[in-house]
Formats: sequence, structure tokens, C-alpha cells
Amino acid sequence: MKSKKLTLLIAMLFIVGFISCEGKEQVKDDSASKDQMVGEATGYATIFDNDKALARDRAIDDAMNKLVKKVLGSTVSGRQVVEDFVLIESIVEAKSSGMVKDWKILKEGAEEGAFVVTIRGRVYPQAVNDTIESTLRNYGRPKFMVLINETFEGKANKPGFTVTELTMMEIMGNAGFEFVDAAMTQQLMRRERSKMQQAIAGRVSGNVQDLLLDDLGAEVIIIGTANTSDQSSTMRGYGIKNMKSKQAILNLKAVDVYTGRILASTSANSPGVHIDEATASKMAIQRCLQRILGKDDEDTGKFKSGPFMNQITKKFLQAATQRMIMMTISGLDFDDLTKFRNQIQHRIRGVSKVYSRGQSGRAAKIEIEFAGKTNDLAEELNAKASNLGFDIKIQETFPNKIMLTAKRIK
Repeated sequence: MKSKKLTLLIAMLFIVGFISCEGKEQVKDDSASKDQMVGEATGYATIFDNDKALARDRAIDDAMNKLVKKVLGSTVSGRQVVEDFVLIESIVEAKSSGMVKDWKILKEGAEEGAFVVTIRGRVYPQAVNDTIESTLRNYGRPKFMVLINETFEGKANKPGFTVTELTMMEIMGNAGFEFVDAAMTQQLMRRERSKMQQAIAGRVSGNVQDLLLDDLGAEVIIIGTANTSDQSSTMRGYGIKNMKSKQAILNLKAVDVYTGRILASTSANSPGVHIDEATASKMAIQRCLQRILGKDDEDTGKFKSGPFMNQITKKFLQAATQRMIMMTISGLDFDDLTKFRNQIQHRIRGVSKVYSRGQSGRAAKIEIEFAGKTNDLAEELNAKASNLGFDIKIQETFPNKIMLTAKRIK
């Protein structure tokens, strides 16, 4: 009897232990399945000039990009991040490795002219956010010039040093945006009157474009009109005689100097009340601009962009992923130039297409569709020159131009 009881007790302990172990294993599996930040993705890259090492790096980048979008896209909190990521994907592509941690290669190899890599890793949403914010700061904040025709207190003020311009520069400047110096703008209004009048009218091309980009580095110009009018009679109707009421009406456009296209347009009006007439008009203009440009958030103290400013930065950022940069090259014959173009198109990150714009002797021009700024392209060329098979010396850079000499390494 005792023997049967002992056998039964051992059997029960064995069953309990088995269930316990199985339960622990099940919890572990649940934990792994609930880790939404871990996933797998496969990347592809064409093998160019039999350079499998380069193709492998690009395939890993491609896999990481796909993993970021796949993993974050499956979470509620990550979907907005992915939307921003898609907007600037061509620029942040090179930084995707910093967004994925603890990753390992599950499978890799060459297949039919391409290198294929499958990875497994953990996506860090904060790293993705930090990269996006950094990119938005670097590429979504162009250098501005403002040219506003203003009627202030019945007096016509020409662009260059108007109340509206100065107020706009103060609001945006405090938020970190950069402007062409107002004194320089005034000088150009006198020295380059014809070109500046075209800029004020929104006709940005040719010589006007060269002036704004090459001489000033202005990437976006904000043009338009501002007008203040007296509304004090309304105040007097309520028995208020000492206060002055003014109304400001603004009509503005933002133009991308690189392309001449309108990025955003807006109209706004706001009142201003003060015992002094000029101060009331300034307050009305300031309130108008705060509505469309933005202002400091009362709770956080940080600048919160308005609708006009948001539209400018979004459209400019989109344009930056397809920026056309003219490159003037000296030192290459026709055959070497052909190879140089091919190398840039296939080996320089961020390059979408390369267009030939003519050649005379050993001097040539090409136009490059590039995701980023001219300095980024110049730095990429310097860093990868030997891998391209050319000795490259950058002579000059401008916001949309690069001048260089090149010699093929035999």
C-alpha cells in the first residue's frame, strides 16, 4: 500500500514538473512573439563591375530599410514615423544601419547578377526618430530671402528692409532658420535692380537663379505683399477713444530657387490694438505671421511651425530628394567621361540619374539627380574617388554646381 502511494506521489510530482516546465517554455515563446521590434527582411543590390563587396553593403542597407518600415509599420505608434521615413527615405538610406541593432545575417550570396542578403535584427524607434529629426533639420531648413512689398501706415516700403520682413526674420530666426542678411538684400536692390525685380515677381531662372544661389546661397525666397489699414472707428463705436485698431493683410508665396517652383502660398489677416498707431500695425503684422509661420508653444516653450512653414519645409524636403546638380569636369576624354558617368550613377549613394550636357575637348558638363545637397555629393566623390578609378580634385562648389578636375587612374 505504501509502495502504491509512493509511486502515485512520484507520478504526480513528475506531471506537475512537466506542466511547470512546459508553462515556462510557453511564456518564453509568447514573449518572443510579442516583441514587435524584431523581424527579418531581404535586401537586393546589383553587382556592378564584379564588385561584390559594394553590392553586399548596398544589399544590407536595402534589407535594413525594409526591416525598419516592416517592423514599425506593424505598430500603431510607429506608423507616423514610417510616413516621415518614406518622405525622406532616399536621404536617410545610408543611415539605416544605426536604426537596427543586434542584427545578424541569416543568408547571403550572389544570384543572377545581384547580391542578396537576408538579415534578422531589432529596430529601435528612437534611433529612427533621431535620424529623421536630424535629416529634417539638415535638409528641411533652407536658407531664406524675404522680399515683401509693404504698405505700412499709408507709406509704401520697398522690399529689403520692411517691417514685415524684419518681423518674419525675427520669428523664424529664433526658431533656427537662416536668412540672407537684410543689408545685403538692400545692396542688391540697388546694384542688381532688374534681377531683383524679377525675383520679387517670382520669375526665378537663369541669371536671377545664379545671383540668388551662387552669390547669396538663398535656397527659398518668400515674396508677396503686406498692407496695414486703420480700423479705429470700430473702437470708437464702442466708446474706446484712446486705443488704435489696425488690420494687417498678408499675401505670401515661397519659391524654390533651385527649380523656380512655388512651394507654398497663403493669405492671412489679423488685428492689432495699441495706444500707438505704428505699434498697433506692427502687432497686427506679427499676429498674422505667427498664424502662418508659427510661434513658441506655451506649454513646451519650443517653436511650433504654422501651416505655411510646414508646407514650405515639406515641399522643399521632397524636392531635395531629386535635386539637379550641374557638374563641370575638366581633364577627361570622351571614353573616360563615359566611364566616369557610369561610376557615379552606380557607385555614389543618393544618385538617381546622370545626364550628359555636352563636351568640348577635355571639358564637359553633366547634370546629376541627387538626394541631398551639393556638399554631400562633393564629399562622396572625395571619399570614393580611388574606388571609382579616378583622381578627383574639387575646385569650387556652389549650392547647385560643382567644378572639378578628374584624371583616370591607369
